[in-house]
Amino acid sequence: MRIHTAVFTAIMVLFVSGARSQTDIYLKAERSGRGRIPVVVDDFEADPGQPDQVARYVNAVLDRDLILSGLFETLRFEERSDTLPEGKTAAAVVEGALWKNEDKYMLEARLLDFSSREVIFRKRYNFRRDARRSVAHHLCDEIAFFLVGERGIATTRILFCRSEGGVKSLFMIDYDGFGERRFTENELVVSPLWLDENRFCFTSFRRENPDCYIVDLKQGKRSFLSHRKGINIAGSYFGEQDRIAITLSVKGNSEIYLIDSNGEIVKRLTRNRAIECSPSWSPGGRELAFVSDRTGAPQVYIMDEFGGSVRRLTRSGSYNTSPAWSPAGDMITYVSRDGWLYRLKLISPDGLVEENLFDDYLSYEDPCWAPDGRHIAATVRYGGEPWIVIVNIDTGEKRRLIQGESSSWSPLPTAEPD
Repeated sequence: MRIHTAVFTAIMVLFVSGARSQTDIYLKAERSGRGRIPVVVDDFEADPGQPDQVARYVNAVLDRDLILSGLFETLRFEERSDTLPEGKTAAAVVEGALWKNEDKYMLEARLLDFSSREVIFRKRYNFRRDARRSVAHHLCDEIAFFLVGERGIATTRILFCRSEGGVKSLFMIDYDGFGERRFTENELVVSPLWLDENRFCFTSFRRENPDCYIVDLKQGKRSFLSHRKGINIAGSYFGEQDRIAITLSVKGNSEIYLIDSNGEIVKRLTRNRAIECSPSWSPGGRELAFVSDRTGAPQVYIMDEFGGSVRRLTRSGSYNTSPAWSPAGDMITYVSRDGWLYRLKLISPDGLVEENLFDDYLSYEDPCWAPDGRHIAATVRYGGEPWIVIVNIDTGEKRRLIQGESSSWSPLPTAEPD
């Protein structure tokens, strides 16, 4: 991932001082906002009373999930019919029936081809009332998988920091802005990083040293990842080799190392008098983007997995930080100072193609990618207050998620849709 601009500045100061159906339907959505796939979300059938309320709730969350995906447009049938308003057509229909069985609910959901009404997939969800949103998220991701051929992000979560009473605490929230959960208080926390769907790490100053901790959500356990003297800030995780690229100052200068998830040093990657930080793995683990001020100001560089073949990537701008490699590997996003603003930019790994994502009057910091490669979470300041903002890079749409900063987007769950 990356080190927040303020953290980089601080470092500078420190060193100066269900089963698949018979039919597979893949509808490829074009990039650049050329259109969303129209899907009808029909009202789920349910008995009057509590089941009906739950059915309407799941319907509403699913409708919003499909829109937030950036892939779909949701439609409704005309009242008391199975036809759409004149001039409208759709690719598929989502329908279902919900009933209550003792203290649990059962939802049978179906995705149908709109023209033939052939079943694309059918699945049952057995859940308690407090899992209503989760069921809708899973159903949305199933729809994306069967219609587009890629896994959705509705079941993902975002870590972020928020200042309260002068201290930055660590929080987690669902991708749609619901289900906020606090993890720390009364300690300064920076640079959260997901390792996998159940583990994440962050840097805390609770012992007056920037130590890195790892949290296991399944075990409910927090422990040290790296508590070496000086800076310990994890930047990026490569799961196939269980390697964390981390910034350490154990030898006095800020350098990039590889450690495993037990905290053992595997390799030192950089050796330079300059400040080296903010490593970000390429998807295949062959290269890392990172930040160095070896030319006098921070710029983005790329090195191979062994620390060699270093090349400067950014050429424009005198202050470039926070690189984050896209899941597809075809782009790197980073932040570039432009006067008193920080621009959010995209650049190809060879440096030949580069663009601003926005030319507005807002500053963007700490970008991180969603696992779909279509969305970026970034910190944007409105009236001086930092907000986590979700950006759709295909359409340029933005939505404020929650007040906070320094986000990290979780990976997709390991289980593939049935």
